[in-house]
Amino acid sequence: MPIERKLAAIMFTDIAGYTESMSKSESKSLDTLEKKRSILKPLLKEYKGTFVKEIGDGTLSYFESAVNAATCAVKLQETTYDDKDMNIRVGIHIGDIVFKDGDVFGGGVNVASRLESIAPAGGVCVSKSVFDELSNQDDFDGIELGLQSLKGVGRLIEVFGLKGEKLNEPKPSEYQENKVAVHSDDEVPSIAIIPFRNKGKEEDIFYAYGISADLITDCSGAGLIRVESLDRIEKIENYDKLDITELATKLLVRYVATGSLWKMGEMFQLSVELYDTKDKKVVWSDRWQENWDNLPTIKMHLSDGLLKALDTKPKVEQKVDTTNPEAYEFYLKAKHKYEKRENMEDTNMTRGLLNKAIELDNNLLVAKRLLGITYKSEGDFERARCIYEDALLQSEKLNYKRDTSALLASLGTLYHNLGESNKSLSYLNRALAIRKELGLNEAAEAMKVSMGLVYWDLGNYDQAIDLMESAHNYFTELGDIDFMDLTNNLGGLYNGKGLFQKAFDNYKISLKIRQDKGEVEGIAYPLMGLGLLSFQKKDFNNALKYLQEAYDICKNINLQGWGELIGVSVLLALTKKKLKLSYNDIDLKTLLNKPNTIIGTIDNYNLYQLLEDSIYLETAYNQVQEKADNLETDVAAKFLSYPIPKAIVEEWKKVK
Repeated sequence: MPIERKLAAIMFTDIAGYTESMSKSESKSLDTLEKKRSILKPLLKEYKGTFVKEIGDGTLSYFESAVNAATCAVKLQETTYDDKDMNIRVGIHIGDIVFKDGDVFGGGVNVASRLESIAPAGGVCVSKSVFDELSNQDDFDGIELGLQSLKGVGRLIEVFGLKGEKLNEPKPSEYQENKVAVHSDDEVPSIAIIPFRNKGKEEDIFYAYGISADLITDCSGAGLIRVESLDRIEKIENYDKLDITELATKLLVRYVATGSLWKMGEMFQLSVELYDTKDKKVVWSDRWQENWDNLPTIKMHLSDGLLKALDTKPKVEQKVDTTNPEAYEFYLKAKHKYEKRENMEDTNMTRGLLNKAIELDNNLLVAKRLLGITYKSEGDFERARCIYEDALLQSEKLNYKRDTSALLASLGTLYHNLGESNKSLSYLNRALAIRKELGLNEAAEAMKVSMGLVYWDLGNYDQAIDLMESAHNYFTELGDIDFMDLTNNLGGLYNGKGLFQKAFDNYKISLKIRQDKGEVEGIAYPLMGLGLLSFQKKDFNNALKYLQEAYDICKNINLQGWGELIGVSVLLALTKKKLKLSYNDIDLKTLLNKPNTIIGTIDNYNLYQLLEDSIYLETAYNQVQEKADNLETDVAAKFLSYPIPKAIVEEWKKVK
């Protein structure tokens, strides 16, 4: 049966010292409990509360509104104010409750219970979600108790104590032990979220891996914060065995979040720890249990806690991807299977799992987007397009703006792959507009990178440079070393315009960044650029040095599927020809004869010079003209004046 969930104001009450009083006088304690019932139940009826159950001397109730819940709590305390035996504590929180087998439970219930346990006798503690609702009401005032680590529930909650003439108000000085000191420096917070350790069965590893991966995605799109990518974390050898400080140094982050997950039957045992390497202290740590039914909400609550500790408020209100734990489980299995895939069978299994997830919850858009990715990555663009466009219509109908932006971006990059640049820009511009509307500045700047690549392919170098430099400046200020390396793209754009010194400077910066990061394959890109620059300056000896190193990297790490390998192979052979050295034409012909090989304009021109076959020059000329025809007249004229297009056109006129 489907699980019924509901957002409600949850109220927990108990009697402080009740267990001790029972040991002294059982009958008197039972009388006190009965008296509490007789006062509470009419108040629940008056303020439209629903009584759920008693747990010893405690009670669980829920309300449609926070105002009703708080009013009921205050009236309860006022009514029992003069009764010395009625030392009632109350906690209220707005959250999800789950109805199952006649009972009510869920993360929201656990938070309300913990708020009640830290409330003073005769007092009321509420979460910020409740206090925000009360702030518009004249009858309520409160005392801020700060961001509290509510042990055993895996949450960080901003807590307030209600003030009132007949309320025992909490003292902030007594709430320091579990108060979390949030990030307060001027620097942009930076964090690496290390994949959680799986402490359960080996086949359950997908829970820990998938939740961690989604946690990184949630936090990285939240606002002014730098979150290290999962890809970069996993590239560090034995990252899970390194000392936290050493790992933070390698990743250039201040904070490191670690955790573990252990599935035991229908329960999860979890732990989390957030460590500040600058102040050398644990900011937040907790161990708790979650019911399997709460699986879809675990990631959301963890990201909420981490962002609060780092003083980063999400620009967009977080939402649960699905309320169906079985659907989310299939999605997590698929995500892990795809990320760790080794062959086509793994990809097919991924699709099967995703289709099961979607069958259980057709609104699980993250699963649909991943399904599209599996087809796009193997070149089945048409099927990927259909999946993306159907999901886009659905997300727009549901008004899921963040999902809509992601799907528009997916379609934009897809049409770029198909060579439909104008359609690509249309989708990317729509995605950019949504990200700006939502205040997702980091995501908006990242979108400019994609748009810059499209303008580059179109031949509109000035527009591409404007977009790339905007993104580069933003991410440099943010301290994001991955996006700072847009210098390689900028090097290529400046080179294309004939601004060789600017190109050289950017390629050198890119090379140093990638060397400092310990990248192996990434170093090949700026080396190719430096080789091309040296060749254009007729410095063939330096060109040979750079290009040979780039070529060896590509070959050694077996990246023969790279389109760039064709470019570096052709230019390396041409450089050797200029130096009157022999070159391996067998490897080159093998690359050129691969099916679906796409050869770029400059590579066709270089092949013409290498093989002296005018068919390559004709192809290069046609590519140049096609770009020029798709540009505005003034932009086309500028493009045709750049060194490479100009040389191709002039050479074609001679040959023709």
